Amino acid sequence: MERSRTKSMEILQDLQQERRRLLRRLTKEHEIAMGSVSLVYRKCGNPRCHCVQGPAHPHVLFLFTDKKTGQRRCKLIRRADEKRMLQAGKRYKEFRNDMMRLRAIDKQEKQILMALTESRSIHYE
Repeated sequence: MERSRTKSMEILQDLQQERRRLLRRLTKEHEIAMGSVSLVYRKCGNPRCHCVQGPAHPHVLFLFTDKKTGQRRCKLIRRADEKRMLQAGKRYKEFRNDMMRLRAIDKQEKQILMALTESRSIHYE
C-alpha cells in the first residue's frame, strides 16, 4: 500500500523536526567519555564477608574503549574523577543512541523520497 503524497510530506516534516532536536542534543557542549564507563565488582577475600556467598563489592570504575585497530583498552578511573566520568559515560550512551536514531531518520527519509520520485517518474517504452 503506497502512502499519499500529503501523508509522505507530513512524515518528512516530522522527521526533519526530530532531526533538528537530535542535532541540538548532539552539539551541546558537554563532556563525553569516549567509551563505556563500568563499575567492576570484586570479592574482597575476607572469608567471613557476605561476598563469599553473595554478590561482590563494587570496587573500581574503568573506562573501556575500542581502538581503531579493534583492540579493547581499559583505563582505571581515579576516585576524584568518578562522578564526572559517570556523567560523561551516560552522555556517551545518549550520544550513541542519538547517532543511531539519526541514521534511522536518514534511511527513512531516503525511502520516502525514493517512493515520491518513483510516483513521479516516467517509464518510457
